Amino acid sequence: MTFTELLSHYGTQAEIARAYGVSRASVNRWAKTGVVPELRVLQFERNQNPQERRLERKRLQVEAARRWAEKG
Repeated sequence: MTFTELLSHYGTQAEIARAYGVSRASVNRWAKTGVVPELRVLQFERNQNPQERRLERKRLQVEAARRWAEKG
């Protein structure tokens, strides 16, 4: 992911800084280099589909409950 893609999603450097809990100076450095740290890219990707993540978590909880009930 490039910085330009991140900026188009959030709109401003300040919004990017708020979303990731980093300083605006850090985001400005990303803008100058054009490189977004890998950790931040992973965070962005993880946060893109929160509904999908909730459904997967619920599915795993139901599956665990079934296994527990079968053992009982």
